[in-house]
Amino acid sequence: MEFFDTHCHLLMPKLIDHLPAVFDSCREEKITALVNMALGPEPDQLLEALSLTAQGINIRTVAGIHPHNAKDESRDFYDLLKEKRHSLSMIGEIGLDYHYNFTDPPTQRRVFANQLDLAAELGLPVVLHVREAHEECLAILGEHPGMEGSIVHCYTGDEHLARRYLDLGFYISFSGIVTFPGAHEIHAAARIVPQDRILAETDAPYLAPIPFRGKVCEPWHVKHTVQRIATLQGISLEKAAEITFRNATRAFRM
Repeated sequence: MEFFDTHCHLLMPKLIDHLPAVFDSCREEKITALVNMALGPEPDQLLEALSLTAQGINIRTVAGIHPHNAKDESRDFYDLLKEKRHSLSMIGEIGLDYHYNFTDPPTQRRVFANQLDLAAELGLPVVLHVREAHEECLAILGEHPGMEGSIVHCYTGDEHLARRYLDLGFYISFSGIVTFPGAHEIHAAARIVPQDRILAETDAPYLAPIPFRGKVCEPWHVKHTVQRIATLQGISLEKAAEITFRNATRAFRM
């Protein structure tokens, strides 16, 4: 049995300072593949992400401009993404975040649309970050067809919203939030996502699952998310690990 963390941030301060130990824990807990996010528009993080290696762990890279950073959109960064296109699995995490509004919503929408255009040009799916903006996100996606195989990362909506993303051909990825006892709408969504469209992630170093809630999240914690998915889907841990791993390898073209 092996596990795949489809979304983490290895270059964040809470992880980068002890990456050897992070990778040791992954190997011990059978996390054999993970996807690291490189958040633009500064080029250094992408270049550092592409240089990461760990024995026994397949590390893939996804890069893009997070909605928080949309105000700093950079054509130079887009040119770098084009240059490194063959080293990237997807463009992301991109989207809309109206919770904090670190960038004003109109700019977020424009930069999101620009990155969807870039992804289409490069022939890559996207990883979506959406918070308190699903209707606007879906409207923009409706203007940019052909994004099948993309991912809604850290899904926190209900089952009805999940079906709308599924209708677009998206994967639904669940983070440690799905382990929280009060996350009833997310639990309902996890029950109805087809077994060939469900993914597991940590978003490490954030959103640690039960029983690590409130602590620094690490990629190996994805096992607890997979266990909760198994319970909600009414299948064994082994089966949940198998399907989430298989789906991830398909999504990231491995």
